[in-house]
Parts: sequence; C-alpha cells; structure tokens
Amino acid sequence: MRVKSLPFFILLFFSTATFSLAGPFTKEEKLILKTEPPFSAIMAHPEAYIGTRLFVGGVIAQVQNLPDRSLMEVIHKPLSKSFKVPLATDLSYGRFLVSTRKFLDPSIYTKGKSVTVIGRLSRVQPGIIGKRPYKYPVISASHIHLWSDTY
Repeated sequence: MRVKSLPFFILLFFSTATFSLAGPFTKEEKLILKTEPPFSAIMAHPEAYIGTRLFVGGVIAQVQNLPDRSLMEVIHKPLSKSFKVPLATDLSYGRFLVSTRKFLDPSIYTKGKSVTVIGRLSRVQPGIIGKRPYKYPVISASHIHLWSDTY
C-alpha cells in the first residue's frame, strides 16, 4: 500500500510546486507589462498617462486611512521578471500613491514591506516629501498584492 501511495504524493508535490511558481497574478494581468510605458516616463510626464493601466511595485513608505478610502505611499522598485515582486535595490524612479476603497490596516501594510499593484493612473496629486514639493501619480488599484518577508 505504501508503494502505491508514493506516486500520488510525488504528483501532489510537483503539482503544488508548479502551481506556487505561477505567482499571484494571472496571465492577463501580466500582459499589462508588455504594453505599459516605463515608470521613468510616467514620472517625467504623469499627466500624459492618466487613464493608463499600470502594473508597478515598490516598498511601502506609509499608509493613510481616510473616511472613504486608503492611500498608500510607495517608493517605486523595478519588478522581478518571474514573480513580479519588487527587487531589493536602491534603484527607484520615484514615489506613487495607491488609492483603494479597501481599508489598508497600517499594522499589516507597514513601512518597508513590498507590494505589487495593478490599476489605472487616475490623477496627479501634489504633495511634499520633507520640505520639497512633489507630484505623486495616483493609481486607483484593482489588485494589491502584499508580499510576505519570505515571498
């Protein structure tokens, strides 16, 4: 009996491993990456890309919960080719805001955690980083994936 169940467990292991390699995004969502402009171009002229669907990631700088939505400030990071997780690098083309009607608990969406976001660039919002004026592209999120520390 043990010998007969071994192939089942091997099959179960490999199918689970294969499924987990797919990552949290569908093929259709990943296709957005092929048509979107580079984030550096968006930061150079964000107004020109309003309405564009984006697939971006980075590291959380802060979360602010408002009465009708949550805003998450994200420091942009390039995404890995395979899983689309933000890379641990000093390379960044700036910051962006993620707007969602969902409540983002600041004890879960904490500073320094990696996120990948899919959504449309809805507007540009003026802000300040330190004492410096800044123009934040605001992405209205349709999908937010919070990465665990172990991916």
